[in-house]
Amino acid sequence: MRRTSRLRTTLLALSVALAAAVTAAAPAGAAPAPAPAPAAANVGPVVVYLTGIGGGPQNIAAAAAYDHLGRQAADAGFAGSQCRVTEGPLFTYVTGNYYQAMIKATCSGEPAVTAPTRSLNRLIGPNGEHISTVWNVPPGYQVEGSLGQLYTSPREGTVPLYHCVVRKDNFLSGDVNCEGQTYVSRLGWFYPGQPAGVGTAPLMRCMVGKHREFFESNQTNCEGQASGGQLGWIFTG
Repeated sequence: MRRTSRLRTTLLALSVALAAAVTAAAPAGAAPAPAPAPAAANVGPVVVYLTGIGGGPQNIAAAAAYDHLGRQAADAGFAGSQCRVTEGPLFTYVTGNYYQAMIKATCSGEPAVTAPTRSLNRLIGPNGEHISTVWNVPPGYQVEGSLGQLYTSPREGTVPLYHCVVRKDNFLSGDVNCEGQTYVSRLGWFYPGQPAGVGTAPLMRCMVGKHREFFESNQTNCEGQASGGQLGWIFTG
């Protein structure tokens, strides 16, 4: 019972320290992240779902998972006050005194802008499903490559690009209402029409397989798969 009590006390302290961990991991010279504020009526909010993972004895594994979580949040530009733990620590016994800890958190609001663009990466999951995002790589996914750069703030001629879900299938849209489907997050800004004097590539909505699983591509022929139309143009530098 004493060991359990000490572990609970340790985990409580680690949970309280998440905000400090995020702040400490913030990039040097970055402007302090503003408190969450309502987004403009026609611009959806940023919402990022993070998973922290760590290994070792239970208290060490939990501390490592919180640290991993804090570094991800800071990389995305979020202050600790903008993040909340939604699940965990959950422990998986490995061997001896070694455990793997997992903690899930949600960060929301306006992240601090530390760079003019973020790479829109196309990810592939363990079952071949795709996600295109500028945010973290979920566990089990791998980066297939970059589709280009999204601006982190509005530029002339740009509109927001959003991550949406339909029937657990991820897709991108320039519609804040996600075309009647489920909203996930704002990713950045892109061009709905091809701009003059700016390096861009087409951003296509594509579909593959009998279930028409969505993915995004720079190729107008959708890499030999079915086309769902062109979303717009993405900055390439």
